[in-house]
Amino acid sequence: MNVVVRVGDTVRRPPGPPHVVELLRWYEHVGFDGAPRFLGSDEQGREILSYVEGEPAFAPVPSSDEVVAAIGTLLRRAHDAQAAALAPRGLVIGHGDLFWTNVIFRSGLPVALIDWELARPMTRTLEVAMAATYWAGVRIDEQLVEWGIPLERRGERLRILCDAYGLDASARVTLFDELIAFRRERIDRVLWRGSAPVEVIRANLRWTEEHAAELGTFLA
Repeated sequence: MNVVVRVGDTVRRPPGPPHVVELLRWYEHVGFDGAPRFLGSDEQGREILSYVEGEPAFAPVPSSDEVVAAIGTLLRRAHDAQAAALAPRGLVIGHGDLFWTNVIFRSGLPVALIDWELARPMTRTLEVAMAATYWAGVRIDEQLVEWGIPLERRGERLRILCDAYGLDASARVTLFDELIAFRRERIDRVLWRGSAPVEVIRANLRWTEEHAAELGTFLA
């Protein structure tokens, strides 16, 4: 959505929210290597970020069980690396946009997350649920086919994701409630902004509502 360009070993992009800069600086401080480094601003006022080596997950997206598990592990590392002061009590700063191309792969496995401009406080459960919408197939068939994600074994893939993250039993119980609430809120937000893809969001909401009970049995 933003104009992003590579300049040598750096990426230049419009300024993001201050809390994202704080998070990226913290990640550098603690040595978390799954996110770009914030390097300052250039003469045009753009952010300067380190270029993360690897391949974005373009279609057909790598989608093995090993990949799904690695996504869960990467998210857990990203959340655990945060300081308690970065987010309100009980929350983390979630990436917020785990779309396939925002995940960088090396040697066939996900190693880093880029494009953190939508990062915001959320529960760990919601971030895992949002990851499931891309990496465990918790969305309408048409979008999965477009990106090369398998339609079968959705429940098993969801369980693999949650197991790899280490999501506890109480969080699994609320996963679909949080995802449905998020998708309803997103529809309201998109309608307010007058954005175009609201019908797709509605379709994904309906799909989630229809399949939540069935998929939830894999998390019991």
